[in-house]
Amino acid sequence: MLDVAQLLDRNVPAFSLDEIKRIALQYFNVQGEFKRLPSERDQSYRLTADNGSQYIFKVSNAQDAPADIDFQTQALMHIAEQNADLPVPRILATVAGEPCAIVAGKGEDKHVVRLLSFLPGIMIGERAELNTTVLRRNVGQTVARLGHALRGFFHPNARNAHPWDMMNFMVYREHTHHIANPEIRSLVEAVFDRANSLMPKLKALRHQVVHQDAHSGNLLINPEQPDHVAGIIDFGDMLYGPLMMELVVACDLMMHRVADPVSDMCDIVAGFDSEFELEEQEIDLLYDMIMVRNAITLAVTAWRSAMCPDEPPYVSDIDLYEALITRLHNVGRAEITARFRKACRFPVYSPAIGEYQQPDSQAEALLKEKRKQLLGDPWHFYQEPLHFERARGPWLYGVDGKAYLDLYNNVPQVGHCHPHVARAIGRQAKVLNTNTRYMYQSVLDYAERLVALTPEHIDTCIFVNSGSEANDLAVQISRVLTGQRGAIVVEDAYHGVTDATMDLSPCEGRRPDYVSYLGVPCPYRGPHAGKPDMAELYAQDADKAIVQLDQRGFKPSYFMVDTAYCSSGVVDVPEGYLAKVEAKVRAAGGLIIADEVQAGFGRLGQMWGHVARGMKADMITLGKPVGNGHPLGVVMLNKNMLAQFMETTELFSTFGGNAVSCAAGMAVLDVIENENLIANANSTGDYLRAQLRQLAQTQPLIGDVRGQGMLASVEFVTDRLSKAPASEQTGQLLELMRQQQVLIGRSGPLKNSLKLRPSLVFQPEHVDIFIAALDKSLSQLSVQ
Repeated sequence: MLDVAQLLDRNVPAFSLDEIKRIALQYFNVQGEFKRLPSERDQSYRLTADNGSQYIFKVSNAQDAPADIDFQTQALMHIAEQNADLPVPRILATVAGEPCAIVAGKGEDKHVVRLLSFLPGIMIGERAELNTTVLRRNVGQTVARLGHALRGFFHPNARNAHPWDMMNFMVYREHTHHIANPEIRSLVEAVFDRANSLMPKLKALRHQVVHQDAHSGNLLINPEQPDHVAGIIDFGDMLYGPLMMELVVACDLMMHRVADPVSDMCDIVAGFDSEFELEEQEIDLLYDMIMVRNAITLAVTAWRSAMCPDEPPYVSDIDLYEALITRLHNVGRAEITARFRKACRFPVYSPAIGEYQQPDSQAEALLKEKRKQLLGDPWHFYQEPLHFERARGPWLYGVDGKAYLDLYNNVPQVGHCHPHVARAIGRQAKVLNTNTRYMYQSVLDYAERLVALTPEHIDTCIFVNSGSEANDLAVQISRVLTGQRGAIVVEDAYHGVTDATMDLSPCEGRRPDYVSYLGVPCPYRGPHAGKPDMAELYAQDADKAIVQLDQRGFKPSYFMVDTAYCSSGVVDVPEGYLAKVEAKVRAAGGLIIADEVQAGFGRLGQMWGHVARGMKADMITLGKPVGNGHPLGVVMLNKNMLAQFMETTELFSTFGGNAVSCAAGMAVLDVIENENLIANANSTGDYLRAQLRQLAQTQPLIGDVRGQGMLASVEFVTDRLSKAPASEQTGQLLELMRQQQVLIGRSGPLKNSLKLRPSLVFQPEHVDIFIAALDKSLSQLSVQ
């Protein structure tokens, strides 16, 4: 049990100087000049030996058990072994080769005696004018390196109760009544109570042996080179506790004396993070534990003054600490935590998953205005933009902590912020990120794995940075290989944002003369809907398109198709239709480009959308989902085709296929395989469509349900017989679903179809949430 009386009882050893000299000579064979050093519990001297060498000679308090001293000794020896450059004292052996000696004191008292190397310098606290940004960052870096050095160390006494164990702060709660100022007393009690409510989170932090005493009185600098820590002393407060306590104490660096303590703390925090990467929970609890450290100082000082009124105060300038804790409280947890996060380049603060906070309407209005000024007020889907700073799996989390089920974004193919993908990106970014003009293994590993998943005739990859670039490059290759320019695409298609791909995106309004269009082969609403020979009738559009191109002076170079038909309302293409179109295009000399940005990687229940639709492609193009949102695009083709193209064109994308993007792509494939996501796309997707069809029995606005794999669409009509589009109601539905915290999108030329593209990690339980929200929203529409 913690003996808090240790804080009151100094009981410093009382050996005479002659006795000190005798002990030093007897046990360490050193003699010289001894200069007494201030010490709260020990009897310490600076020893200048006769040969000029300098040491610290320390006689420990009799209440400090030899095992406790051994803990410190073994730690210093471990640090020296792990990082010889760390400026910490070195243990010097006795004449018997032991790390310490034990000598008798008054009565039955026993004292541990040690000789340590002397670290030259002055305490940082003695020269406040030398406290610079560079020094503060180095303080953070140094205590982080100390934490690294102690990471593998343990000692049985590390878990002993310790009076300065900040995890045991509630023992001081009962002593706050000694604080005279009622406002300070109330604040200190609130700090303790708040931290106590956080104890489950504090216990979950990274724990290890920590020095936890690197304040301005235990850090030395060389005044001639004041930007770097020259020494770390006093290992008497070591214990097993949260790693972040090293940083908490370091942030006490003269903060009561500076104009902007938060700015100074940010320097220390950033320095620590640069050497020993902080976890998000640590950065978000840092403010609270800094406040705890100050609260303990105030409580202990007041308590000790009350109990020992004749002794000098524990902290002489306590009024400055009172002012500091008040200032930190007034600035507030939110702002200070945001500044800590910004200093380390953590993402903007958002409540942890499962936590909520009151939204700041003023801050949201300012953000909206800045967005308009800096980004030109881009389209944000809803009447009011949604503000997200956190996501995980199928969920996006608002800054108020509300969870929104995401059925719209096709980019996070394996779920938002999948930890395996995030780790792979971070690990690769730490060691290499360069382009394919150099050789490195990861791009070859990824290319090899990709082509192993494609149809046999596809055996080569070209890496770019996006789906738009991939489609643009596929067009260039087609033109070179065929010698033609004519293009065939589907009405309402979308293929990218480059100039060339915008020409191939009729949904964007462009209609150049070298492009012809196929009607959408829709079995529900198209001109041949319900006919037994739909596939052939719709495929005849390809004949017409080829003729149209010829009349304009063009021959077909390629047919580009998104086999998911996302921009057309996600239609269930008639079986055999695309194979028929393919045959017609090939007969006219054109190539087939399968735009798999939305249809690939399991979206349609198979690895490749064009395979699921029964078509053979000459080129496959991939985009953002293959990197789970990390910039990555791919063109996959036959090596002979690539060789022909390269004969006339020098191909290079500066950062296409960079090492980090390839790491992201490889991790996505890991997740798809390890979590069996293609099978899940089929089972959960089938369940989604089945539930939608069941809902249609009670919701008359539902006209058609379609889709395949983890892709679905619902078309809404005001009358099922005439199929009159419910376009206005569909727009209203998006807002109603948003109110239910479910995100959906719409597509198709009539804007009356939902486009549902949940990530492949979507589960039946998420389907149930969506269906319940849709049922409620449709019911609201029906009574309007």
